[in-house]
This record gives sequence, C-alpha cells and structure tokens, in this order.
Amino acid sequence: MEDIEFLVRQAQRGNHEAFIQLITGYEQVLYLTAKRFLHNSYDVADVMQETILISYRDIKKLKSPKYFNTWIYKILVNNCKKYLEKNNKLAYEEHDQSVNYLADKLELNELIGEIADTYKIPLILFYYNDLSLNEITEILDLPIGTVKSRLSRGRNLLEAAYKQ
Repeated sequence: MEDIEFLVRQAQRGNHEAFIQLITGYEQVLYLTAKRFLHNSYDVADVMQETILISYRDIKKLKSPKYFNTWIYKILVNNCKKYLEKNNKLAYEEHDQSVNYLADKLELNELIGEIADTYKIPLILFYYNDLSLNEITEILDLPIGTVKSRLSRGRNLLEAAYKQ
C-alpha cells in the first residue's frame, strides 16, 4: 500500500515512470473488470485506453493517494457505462441457446450479462474484484444501503435465472 501511495505522489509530481508502474500494477485487474462489462476485446481495449488517458490527465486532482484504487475503478466503471450507452450494446454477446455450458462460471458470466447494469455493476465489483461495500459506494457514488440492496436484488435475480 505504501508503494502505491508513493508512486501516486510521484506521478502527481509529473514522474511518468511512476505513473507507468501504477498502471502496470493495475492493468490486469482493470482489464478483467472491463472484460466482464464489455466482453469484446476491442471494446475493452478502447475503454482501457480511455481510462488510462483520463487517469494520467487527472491524477493531480486525486486528493489522497490512498484512494487511488477506488478512484481508478470509478473511472473504469464510468467509461464502461458510457461505452455501453454510446454504442447501445449489450454487455455480453448473445450465445446460441443450444450451447451446453462447460462450467458453472461460464453460466454465471452469462447470467450476469443478462441482468441490468444497476445490479450487475455492484455484483462484479463485490464478487469478482473483491471490493468492500465502502469502496463500491465511493466508486458508484451511492449510499451503502442502496449498494447492499442492489447486491441482494442482483443475487436474487441470478438465483431466479439459474433455476430456469
């Protein structure tokens, strides 16, 4: 954690190498998060590029280096939402209904792809990215009660879809 805060402070002072180290450390988790929203690798690459450009441009605006993790996730999630709205795309490609799923995880990914973003986004952040409720409330700019209810409702929707 101290390394990240040190790198953030250095990047805020204009150290380009520090910024590259930060992004390199987050690249994989950001990519996997964007992939869950967008599924298409080209779309993910576009969103990742936009996220990196915005974070580079605005890193000096980050008030506290210890919130870098939440801050960059918020940028990524907002970019994914904007991309989906702009391109009017579903978060996941449609699959042939006759395909048998090879693993529960694949089926879960499909089910998550079919629920509304309102429930999908908190589920992905909580279960796939292991973010705390407090981090999710900051990223989504929602009250903690709303995040909890969306997680609960999302789990119920997944359970109902799984039983069908």
